[in-house]
Amino acid sequence: MKAYRLLLIAVFLISTLVVFVSGCEYDITESQWNNPYQEPGLKPKINSVNPSAAIPGVNTITITGENFNLVPDTNIYLDNPDGVNGLLPEVIEKTPTSITIRRPNIVGDSCVVKLVPDSGLVVKFGPYKIDPVLEQYGSLLENQQLGAVVVDNAENLYVATGVTPFTINKVTPDGQKTIFVDTLPSPPAAVPTDMKIGPDGSLYLLRSNRLIQRANLTTGEVSSWHNLRTSRQLRVGAFDSNGYLYAGGIRTSLWVIAPDSTSQELASMYPTAAGDSMMAMKIYQNYLYIAIASASGRIVVRHSIGAGGNLGSSEVVVNLSQFTSQMIRDFAIASDGTFFIATDGDNPLITYNPGTGKFDYFYMNILPPYAKQINWGTGDYLYMISGNTTPAQNWTIYRVDMGITTAP
Repeated sequence: MKAYRLLLIAVFLISTLVVFVSGCEYDITESQWNNPYQEPGLKPKINSVNPSAAIPGVNTITITGENFNLVPDTNIYLDNPDGVNGLLPEVIEKTPTSITIRRPNIVGDSCVVKLVPDSGLVVKFGPYKIDPVLEQYGSLLENQQLGAVVVDNAENLYVATGVTPFTINKVTPDGQKTIFVDTLPSPPAAVPTDMKIGPDGSLYLLRSNRLIQRANLTTGEVSSWHNLRTSRQLRVGAFDSNGYLYAGGIRTSLWVIAPDSTSQELASMYPTAAGDSMMAMKIYQNYLYIAIASASGRIVVRHSIGAGGNLGSSEVVVNLSQFTSQMIRDFAIASDGTFFIATDGDNPLITYNPGTGKFDYFYMNILPPYAKQINWGTGDYLYMISGNTTPAQNWTIYRVDMGITTAP
Protein backbone atom coordinates (compact mmCIF):
# COMPACT_ATOMS: atom_id res chain seq x y z
CA MET A 1 0.00 0.00 0.00
CA LYS A 2 2.79 2.30 0.93
CA ALA A 3 4.59 1.53 -2.34
CA TYR A 4 1.42 2.24 -4.30
CA ARG A 5 1.06 5.64 -2.58
CA LEU A 6 4.67 6.61 -3.42
CA LEU A 7 4.06 5.64 -7.03
CA LEU A 8 1.00 7.93 -7.21
CA ILE A 9 3.03 10.82 -5.77
CA ALA A 10 5.82 10.28 -8.33
CA VAL A 11 3.33 10.23 -11.20
CA PHE A 12 1.74 13.44 -9.90
CA LEU A 13 5.06 15.27 -9.67
CA ILE A 14 6.12 14.22 -13.13
CA SER A 15 2.77 15.30 -14.58
CA THR A 16 3.00 18.67 -12.84
CA LEU A 17 6.54 19.26 -14.12
CA VAL A 18 5.49 18.43 -17.68
CA VAL A 19 2.55 20.85 -17.48
CA PHE A 20 4.74 23.57 -15.97
CA VAL A 21 7.43 23.26 -18.63
CA SER A 22 4.95 23.04 -21.50
CA GLY A 23 2.98 25.97 -20.08
CA CYS A 24 6.06 28.23 -19.85
CA GLU A 25 7.40 27.39 -23.27
CA TYR A 26 5.91 30.49 -24.98
CA ASP A 27 6.55 32.88 -22.05
CA ILE A 28 10.38 32.87 -22.40
CA THR A 29 11.95 35.40 -24.84
CA GLU A 30 14.08 33.78 -27.49
CA SER A 31 17.84 34.00 -26.80
CA GLN A 32 19.48 37.06 -28.41
CA TRP A 33 22.77 35.20 -28.90
CA ASN A 34 21.23 33.49 -31.93
CA ASN A 35 20.13 36.75 -33.62
CA PRO A 36 22.33 38.81 -35.99
CA TYR A 37 24.10 41.89 -34.43
CA GLN A 38 22.15 45.12 -34.81
CA GLU A 39 24.26 48.31 -35.33
CA PRO A 40 23.50 50.86 -32.59
CA GLY A 41 23.08 53.61 -35.19
CA LEU A 42 25.41 55.84 -37.17
CA LYS A 43 29.10 55.53 -36.41
CA PRO A 44 32.26 56.98 -37.96
CA LYS A 45 33.97 55.16 -40.77
CA ILE A 46 37.51 55.74 -42.06
CA ASN A 47 37.86 55.21 -45.80
CA SER A 48 41.43 56.40 -46.31
CA VAL A 49 44.31 58.41 -44.87
CA ASN A 50 46.11 60.75 -47.24
CA PRO A 51 48.89 60.77 -48.15
CA SER A 52 49.26 57.00 -47.93
CA ALA A 53 52.39 57.46 -45.79
CA ALA A 54 53.83 60.46 -43.95
CA ILE A 55 57.09 60.69 -45.88
CA PRO A 56 59.51 63.62 -45.34
CA GLY A 57 57.98 66.90 -46.44
CA VAL A 58 54.44 65.91 -45.43
CA ASN A 59 53.28 68.58 -43.00
CA THR A 60 49.59 67.62 -42.65
CA ILE A 61 47.60 64.37 -42.85
CA THR A 62 43.96 64.11 -43.96
CA ILE A 63 41.60 61.37 -42.79
CA THR A 64 38.57 60.84 -45.07
CA GLY A 65 35.41 58.91 -44.30
CA GLU A 66 31.93 59.33 -42.85
CA ASN A 67 30.15 60.69 -39.77
CA PHE A 68 33.19 62.48 -38.33
CA ASN A 69 30.83 64.99 -36.71
CA LEU A 70 30.25 62.28 -34.06
CA VAL A 71 33.92 62.44 -33.02
CA PRO A 72 35.10 65.25 -30.70
CA ASP A 73 38.48 66.78 -31.54
CA THR A 74 39.80 65.44 -28.26
CA ASN A 75 38.95 61.86 -29.30
CA ILE A 76 41.26 61.65 -32.31
CA TYR A 77 44.44 59.67 -31.61
CA LEU A 78 47.55 58.32 -33.26
CA ASP A 79 49.21 55.28 -31.75
CA ASN A 80 52.60 53.77 -32.34
CA PRO A 81 52.55 50.20 -30.97
CA ASP A 82 56.35 50.34 -30.64
CA GLY A 83 56.43 53.60 -28.70
CA VAL A 84 53.99 56.44 -28.07
CA ASN A 85 50.38 55.43 -27.48
CA GLY A 86 47.38 57.69 -27.50
CA LEU A 87 49.06 60.79 -28.97
CA LEU A 88 46.54 63.59 -29.51
CA PRO A 89 47.42 65.43 -32.75
CA GLU A 90 46.44 69.01 -33.49
CA VAL A 91 43.29 69.19 -35.60
CA ILE A 92 43.58 71.87 -38.28
CA GLU A 93 40.22 71.34 -39.98
CA LYS A 94 37.29 68.97 -39.56
CA THR A 95 34.10 68.27 -41.54
CA PRO A 96 31.68 65.31 -41.39
CA THR A 97 33.77 63.60 -44.11
CA SER A 98 37.35 64.72 -43.46
CA ILE A 99 39.75 65.52 -40.64
CA THR A 100 43.08 67.29 -41.28
CA ILE A 101 45.74 66.99 -38.59
CA ARG A 102 49.35 68.12 -38.26
CA ARG A 103 52.10 65.61 -38.72
CA PRO A 104 52.52 64.10 -35.24
CA ASN A 105 55.79 63.82 -33.36
CA ILE A 106 55.94 60.03 -33.61
CA VAL A 107 57.73 57.68 -35.99
CA GLY A 108 56.87 54.13 -37.03
CA ASP A 109 55.90 51.70 -39.77
CA SER A 110 52.74 50.49 -38.03
CA CYS A 111 51.05 53.56 -36.54
CA VAL A 112 47.28 53.44 -36.07
CA VAL A 113 44.68 56.21 -36.45
CA LYS A 114 41.91 55.92 -33.84
CA LEU A 115 38.59 57.74 -33.67
CA VAL A 116 36.41 57.44 -30.57
CA PRO A 117 32.84 58.81 -30.96
CA ASP A 118 30.61 59.56 -28.00
CA SER A 119 29.21 56.04 -28.24
CA GLY A 120 32.62 54.72 -27.25
CA LEU A 121 33.01 52.45 -30.28
CA VAL A 122 36.65 52.76 -31.42
CA VAL A 123 37.24 53.07 -35.17
CA LYS A 124 40.77 52.23 -36.33
CA PHE A 125 42.85 52.58 -39.49
CA GLY A 126 46.31 51.17 -39.96
CA PRO A 127 49.06 50.33 -40.25
CA TYR A 128 50.14 53.85 -41.23
CA LYS A 129 53.80 54.72 -41.84
CA ILE A 130 55.34 57.92 -40.43
CA ASP A 131 58.97 58.45 -41.43
CA PRO A 132 61.60 60.18 -39.25
CA VAL A 133 62.46 63.72 -40.37
CA LEU A 134 64.88 65.01 -37.70
CA GLU A 135 68.23 63.96 -36.31
CA GLN A 136 71.00 65.55 -34.29
CA TYR A 137 73.96 65.77 -36.62
CA GLY A 138 77.71 66.23 -36.72
CA SER A 139 78.74 64.93 -33.28
CA LEU A 140 78.76 68.50 -31.91
CA LEU A 141 78.52 67.36 -28.31
CA GLU A 142 80.59 70.06 -26.59
CA ASN A 143 77.60 72.41 -26.19
CA GLN A 144 79.67 75.33 -27.46
CA GLN A 145 77.89 78.37 -28.79
CA LEU A 146 77.72 78.15 -32.59
CA GLY A 147 78.05 81.02 -35.03
CA ALA A 148 77.36 80.03 -38.64
CA VAL A 149 76.87 77.00 -40.89
CA VAL A 150 77.30 76.38 -44.63
CA VAL A 151 77.31 73.34 -46.95
CA ASP A 152 79.55 72.90 -50.00
CA ASN A 153 78.70 71.14 -53.26
CA ALA A 154 79.99 67.82 -51.91
CA GLU A 155 77.61 68.05 -48.91
CA ASN A 156 80.44 68.79 -46.49
CA LEU A 157 79.22 70.86 -43.56
CA TYR A 158 81.25 73.74 -42.08
CA VAL A 159 80.25 74.95 -38.63
CA ALA A 160 81.84 77.93 -36.85
CA THR A 161 81.99 78.12 -33.07
CA GLY A 162 80.80 81.30 -31.40
CA VAL A 163 83.27 81.50 -28.51
CA THR A 164 87.00 82.12 -28.47
CA PRO A 165 89.12 80.63 -29.81
CA PHE A 166 86.93 80.76 -32.91
CA THR A 167 87.22 77.53 -34.87
CA ILE A 168 85.53 75.89 -37.84
CA ASN A 169 84.50 72.23 -37.77
CA LYS A 170 84.06 70.18 -40.91
CA VAL A 171 81.48 67.39 -41.03
CA THR A 172 81.66 64.99 -43.96
CA PRO A 173 78.52 63.44 -45.51
CA ASP A 174 78.99 60.30 -43.36
CA GLY A 175 78.73 62.47 -40.22
CA GLN A 176 82.43 62.45 -39.27
CA LYS A 177 83.67 65.67 -37.63
CA THR A 178 87.17 67.13 -37.94
CA ILE A 179 88.73 70.52 -37.21
CA PHE A 180 88.95 72.50 -40.44
CA VAL A 181 90.37 75.72 -38.92
CA ASP A 182 91.62 75.40 -35.35
CA THR A 183 91.90 79.15 -34.69
CA LEU A 184 90.55 81.92 -36.90
CA PRO A 185 93.06 84.75 -37.25
CA SER A 186 92.36 88.19 -35.78
CA PRO A 187 91.39 90.84 -36.50
CA PRO A 188 88.49 90.67 -36.25
CA ALA A 189 88.05 89.27 -32.75
CA ALA A 190 84.41 88.44 -33.43
CA VAL A 191 82.20 85.42 -33.93
CA PRO A 192 81.57 84.31 -37.54
CA THR A 193 77.99 85.40 -38.26
CA ASP A 194 77.73 84.10 -41.83
CA MET A 195 79.71 81.85 -44.18
CA LYS A 196 79.28 81.47 -47.93
CA ILE A 197 80.84 79.25 -50.57
CA GLY A 198 82.03 81.62 -53.30
CA PRO A 199 82.08 81.05 -57.06
CA ASP A 200 85.80 80.21 -56.80
CA GLY A 201 85.05 77.38 -54.36
CA SER A 202 86.50 79.23 -51.35
CA LEU A 203 84.80 79.74 -48.00
CA TYR A 204 84.03 83.39 -47.23
CA LEU A 205 83.61 84.55 -43.61
CA LEU A 206 81.63 87.54 -42.37
CA ARG A 207 82.21 88.39 -38.70
CA SER A 208 80.20 91.56 -37.95
CA ASN A 209 83.19 93.60 -38.98
CA ARG A 210 84.35 95.52 -42.01
CA LEU A 211 86.81 92.73 -42.87
CA ILE A 212 85.75 89.75 -44.99
CA GLN A 213 88.03 86.71 -44.82
CA ARG A 214 88.50 83.83 -47.24
CA ALA A 215 89.45 80.23 -46.42
CA ASN A 216 90.92 77.76 -48.89
CA LEU A 217 88.79 74.59 -48.70
CA THR A 218 91.76 72.40 -49.58
CA THR A 219 94.38 73.77 -47.19
CA GLY A 220 92.25 75.52 -44.56
CA GLU A 221 94.41 78.63 -44.90
CA VAL A 222 92.54 81.83 -43.97
CA SER A 223 93.41 85.21 -45.50
CA SER A 224 91.90 88.70 -45.78
CA TRP A 225 89.78 89.24 -48.89
CA HIS A 226 88.11 92.65 -48.54
CA ASN A 227 88.25 95.50 -46.04
CA LEU A 228 85.59 98.20 -46.18
CA ARG A 229 86.69 101.82 -46.34
CA THR A 230 84.47 102.63 -43.34
CA SER A 231 83.82 101.09 -39.96
CA ARG A 232 80.53 99.55 -41.06
CA GLN A 233 79.92 95.98 -39.94
CA LEU A 234 79.02 93.22 -42.37
CA ARG A 235 77.27 90.24 -40.79
CA VAL A 236 75.42 88.52 -43.70
CA GLY A 237 75.93 88.21 -47.45
CA ALA A 238 75.11 86.37 -50.69
CA PHE A 239 76.92 85.78 -54.00
CA ASP A 240 75.16 86.14 -57.34
CA SER A 241 75.96 84.03 -60.40
CA ASN A 242 78.48 86.60 -61.65
CA GLY A 243 80.52 86.59 -58.45
CA TYR A 244 79.23 89.82 -56.90
CA LEU A 245 78.85 89.66 -53.12
CA TYR A 246 76.02 91.62 -51.53
CA ALA A 247 76.54 92.23 -47.81
CA GLY A 248 75.06 94.16 -44.92
CA GLY A 249 74.48 94.11 -41.20
CA ILE A 250 72.95 95.93 -38.26
CA ARG A 251 72.36 99.62 -39.05
CA THR A 252 74.65 99.18 -42.03
CA SER A 253 74.11 100.16 -45.65
CA LEU A 254 73.93 97.54 -48.36
CA TRP A 255 77.31 96.94 -49.98
CA VAL A 256 78.15 95.40 -53.35
CA ILE A 257 81.63 93.84 -53.62
CA ALA A 258 82.82 92.97 -57.10
CA PRO A 259 84.86 89.86 -57.98
CA ASP A 260 87.99 92.05 -58.10
CA SER A 261 87.29 93.02 -54.44
CA THR A 262 86.29 96.61 -55.17
CA SER A 263 83.18 97.74 -53.31
CA GLN A 264 80.29 100.16 -53.59
CA GLU A 265 77.97 101.39 -50.85
CA LEU A 266 74.26 101.69 -51.70
CA ALA A 267 73.52 104.13 -48.90
CA SER A 268 70.41 105.55 -50.54
CA MET A 269 68.67 102.16 -50.45
CA TYR A 270 69.35 101.43 -46.80
CA PRO A 271 70.35 104.57 -44.91
CA THR A 272 72.00 103.70 -41.61
CA ALA A 273 69.75 106.14 -39.76
CA ALA A 274 66.72 103.97 -40.55
CA GLY A 275 67.84 101.38 -38.01
CA ASP A 276 67.24 98.37 -40.23
CA SER A 277 69.01 95.12 -39.36
CA MET A 278 69.79 92.80 -42.26
CA MET A 279 69.39 89.30 -40.83
CA ALA A 280 69.96 87.11 -43.93
CA MET A 281 70.39 87.25 -47.71
CA LYS A 282 69.66 84.82 -50.53
CA ILE A 283 69.81 84.90 -54.36
CA TYR A 284 66.83 83.40 -56.20
CA GLN A 285 65.84 83.75 -59.88
CA ASN A 286 68.10 86.77 -60.41
CA TYR A 287 66.73 88.60 -57.37
CA LEU A 288 68.50 89.50 -54.15
CA TYR A 289 66.27 88.68 -51.15
CA ILE A 290 67.00 90.31 -47.78
CA ALA A 291 65.37 89.51 -44.43
CA ILE A 292 65.08 92.75 -42.46
CA ALA A 293 64.14 93.40 -38.83
CA SER A 294 63.39 96.89 -37.58
CA ALA A 295 61.23 98.71 -35.09
CA SER A 296 58.46 98.74 -37.71
CA GLY A 297 58.36 94.96 -38.22
CA ARG A 298 59.91 91.91 -39.87
CA ILE A 299 59.89 91.64 -43.64
CA VAL A 300 61.63 90.02 -46.59
CA VAL A 301 62.32 92.32 -49.53
CA ARG A 302 63.82 91.69 -52.94
CA HIS A 303 65.81 93.64 -55.55
CA SER A 304 66.21 92.71 -59.19
CA ILE A 305 69.86 92.16 -60.12
CA GLY A 306 71.24 93.94 -63.18
CA ALA A 307 74.58 94.04 -64.93
CA GLY A 308 77.62 94.84 -62.83
CA GLY A 309 75.82 94.16 -59.56
CA ASN A 310 73.33 96.99 -60.03
CA LEU A 311 70.10 96.53 -58.07
CA GLY A 312 66.53 97.57 -58.73
CA SER A 313 64.26 99.17 -56.17
CA SER A 314 63.07 97.35 -53.07
CA GLU A 315 59.86 95.29 -53.10
CA VAL A 316 58.32 93.66 -50.00
CA VAL A 317 57.55 89.97 -50.70
CA VAL A 318 56.95 88.61 -47.17
CA ASN A 319 55.49 90.55 -44.26
CA LEU A 320 55.63 88.72 -40.94
CA SER A 321 53.57 91.26 -39.01
CA GLN A 322 51.47 88.48 -37.46
CA PHE A 323 54.59 86.97 -35.87
CA THR A 324 55.59 89.97 -33.78
CA SER A 325 56.88 87.82 -30.91
CA GLN A 326 59.38 86.00 -33.15
CA MET A 327 62.59 87.43 -34.57
CA ILE A 328 63.74 86.45 -38.08
CA ARG A 329 67.09 84.70 -37.86
CA ASP A 330 67.45 83.31 -41.37
CA PHE A 331 65.43 82.06 -44.33
CA ALA A 332 65.66 79.64 -47.24
CA ILE A 333 63.69 79.16 -50.46
CA ALA A 334 62.59 75.74 -51.72
CA SER A 335 62.63 74.65 -55.35
CA ASP A 336 58.87 75.28 -55.57
CA GLY A 337 59.29 78.88 -54.34
CA THR A 338 58.08 78.29 -50.78
CA PHE A 339 59.84 80.40 -48.15
CA PHE A 340 61.10 78.70 -44.99
CA ILE A 341 61.74 81.37 -42.38
CA ALA A 342 63.82 80.50 -39.32
CA THR A 343 62.94 82.29 -36.08
CA ASP A 344 63.76 82.22 -32.39
CA GLY A 345 60.30 80.84 -31.55
CA ASP A 346 59.25 77.58 -29.93
CA ASN A 347 58.21 76.37 -33.38
CA PRO A 348 61.09 77.89 -35.31
CA LEU A 349 60.30 77.20 -38.97
CA ILE A 350 57.54 79.20 -40.64
CA THR A 351 56.47 78.58 -44.24
CA TYR A 352 55.13 81.19 -46.62
CA ASN A 353 53.48 80.31 -49.92
CA PRO A 354 53.74 83.30 -52.32
CA GLY A 355 50.99 81.85 -54.52
CA THR A 356 48.36 81.71 -51.78
CA GLY A 357 49.80 84.29 -49.37
CA LYS A 358 49.40 81.80 -46.51
CA PHE A 359 51.72 81.16 -43.56
CA ASP A 360 52.05 77.95 -41.60
CA TYR A 361 54.41 76.23 -39.18
CA PHE A 362 56.53 73.46 -40.64
CA TYR A 363 56.98 70.26 -38.61
CA MET A 364 55.24 71.93 -35.69
CA ASN A 365 56.09 70.42 -32.28
CA ILE A 366 58.77 68.29 -33.96
CA LEU A 367 61.61 70.76 -34.50
CA PRO A 368 63.48 72.04 -31.43
CA PRO A 369 63.07 75.73 -30.55
CA TYR A 370 65.29 78.65 -31.53
CA ALA A 371 66.80 78.31 -34.99
CA LYS A 372 69.78 80.61 -35.13
CA GLN A 373 70.75 79.83 -38.73
CA ILE A 374 69.76 77.40 -41.48
CA ASN A 375 71.49 76.19 -44.63
CA TRP A 376 70.12 73.88 -47.31
CA GLY A 377 72.41 71.23 -48.75
CA THR A 378 72.49 69.78 -52.25
CA GLY A 379 69.57 67.42 -51.60
CA ASP A 380 66.57 67.34 -49.28
CA TYR A 381 68.45 68.08 -46.04
CA LEU A 382 68.26 71.41 -44.23
CA TYR A 383 70.92 71.98 -41.55
CA MET A 384 69.80 74.06 -38.59
CA ILE A 385 71.77 75.59 -35.74
CA SER A 386 69.66 75.32 -32.62
CA GLY A 387 70.68 77.00 -29.39
CA ASN A 388 70.41 80.10 -27.25
CA THR A 389 72.16 81.63 -24.27
CA THR A 390 69.01 83.14 -22.73
CA PRO A 391 67.30 80.96 -21.75
CA ALA A 392 70.11 78.43 -21.50
CA GLN A 393 69.69 75.89 -24.27
CA ASN A 394 72.04 73.31 -25.72
CA TRP A 395 73.82 74.26 -28.93
CA THR A 396 73.82 71.72 -31.71
CA ILE A 397 73.16 71.07 -35.40
CA TYR A 398 70.01 69.29 -36.55
CA ARG A 399 69.58 67.75 -39.97
CA VAL A 400 66.00 68.11 -41.17
CA ASP A 401 64.64 66.00 -44.03
CA MET A 402 62.47 68.51 -45.94
CA GLY A 403 61.24 66.15 -48.65
CA ILE A 404 62.13 68.80 -51.25
CA THR A 405 65.28 70.45 -52.58
CA THR A 406 66.39 74.04 -52.29
CA ALA A 407 65.93 76.58 -55.05
CA PRO A 408 68.78 76.59 -57.59
